[in-house]
Amino acid sequence: MISRLLLMLISLFLLCGCANNPSVDDNGGSSTEVSSGDITIAYLKSLCKGDHHRITNDYTLRGVIVANDWLGEFIKSIVVVDSSGGIEVAIESRNLSTILPVYSEIEIFCNGLMLARVGGKIELGEPSNGDFPIANIDEEMIGRYVNIVGLQPDYEPITKRFSEIGIADIGAFVSFENIRICDEEYGLTWCDVIDDELVTTYRTFVDSDGNEFAIRTLPTCIYATKAIPTKTISVAGVIDYSNNRYYMRIVNGLIR
Repeated sequence: MISRLLLMLISLFLLCGCANNPSVDDNGGSSTEVSSGDITIAYLKSLCKGDHHRITNDYTLRGVIVANDWLGEFIKSIVVVDSSGGIEVAIESRNLSTILPVYSEIEIFCNGLMLARVGGKIELGEPSNGDFPIANIDEEMIGRYVNIVGLQPDYEPITKRFSEIGIADIGAFVSFENIRICDEEYGLTWCDVIDDELVTTYRTFVDSDGNEFAIRTLPTCIYATKAIPTKTISVAGVIDYSNNRYYMRIVNGLIR
């Protein structure tokens, strides 16, 4: 009798212990919401099933910063990646390269933050008091949500071909090897000048398979006025998405 009761108690304990173990869906997220603890970027993004989602659980996200405003490539935001993907985090600061340097390993304490779909992708920030559901995290609040725990200076992007890019790669740190600018764009700089002002520009590149892919450059980038090499190059950056198209944003000047 005692043995049967003991077995029943052990079984109940095991069942309860497994309750917070989420099953993983096809996108690397989870089909069962967990109550607290360490989570992946893919799981965090899976919570945003509509236009926005306010986080009220004690989640901790661990990742590496691969982009900020160091070379003017991302303004008032950082991009954090882990083995499951990447996400842009909106922060109200123009000094992020000093506060949150590239390749810092960080923890993000997510409780109180907001996920929102911005231009076809999911971003992380604070809840907004305006019509838009997400706001930049105030610079004075960075310490509340973000903690630097180490440095990974040798962190490498994932090498992919143009044809391999899909929805799971949005926000990911990716490298394209042996690509070149399309013939009709030879002799151009990374950004166009319109009415004497540099503007955000998309340039089309082609790979060895003949596939095309766009690279988007902001006028704030320090290399915005430099000529695009006409030879074959390799680039590394973050995959972005808007207006039903994928494109890359080069990070840390990684053009070789």
